[in-house]
Amino acid sequence: MTTIRFELPPFDIDGDGNTETLAFELSHNLSVEHTVRTGWLTEGSQSSVIDLLSDVAAELDLNEDFSGKRKGLYTDLGGGVAVVQVDAEITTGDGTNQWGTGNGGTWDAAGGTVLEKMAVLNEALIRAEIDSRPSDVLSGDYPQGHLATLHVGEYSSSGRFDPIDVVPEEPKIVHDTERESSTATVSINFASAASLEAPWDAQEQSKS
Repeated sequence: MTTIRFELPPFDIDGDGNTETLAFELSHNLSVEHTVRTGWLTEGSQSSVIDLLSDVAAELDLNEDFSGKRKGLYTDLGGGVAVVQVDAEITTGDGTNQWGTGNGGTWDAAGGTVLEKMAVLNEALIRAEIDSRPSDVLSGDYPQGHLATLHVGEYSSSGRFDPIDVVPEEPKIVHDTERESSTATVSINFASAASLEAPWDAQEQSKS
């Protein structure tokens, strides 16, 4: 059975001075879609771009006329973003999938009801600060930075590619009590993200 594992960055979710690690595993009626949103430096056939390229071609004595042709002109320097769209169901019970901290406390809903699972996931997403910021060494919170981690298919600790550093986009949880009282649907777009983490020399920092 395929399982998606979404790990929040470790942080102090309950304000007790200790960081907690929450993970949510999805496997029921799972749908996964990989998309790459292209980010072109130049795109389309704007007249200024055509004029510029035509001038360059003339200067270099290239036998190419860019005007009057229905062809797009693109420059790709690695922009855009890779996105994994995940849709799944959460159900009452099923304690085999981790849902929260996994320690049996307030922030662990594995084996719980749909409403309990919805509340833990929703509140965790509300409280977590998930973005590209680096770890906050001075405060001790977010010791591994602010990015979440997605394990999906071959992008996992046991796959051929590394897990993906991500930020969730507009996560949505829907519970239709009239139709399915014991299930809810979860839809999240996970956008691949880079960290702004800078090299940290603890020895040098201790001197300051």
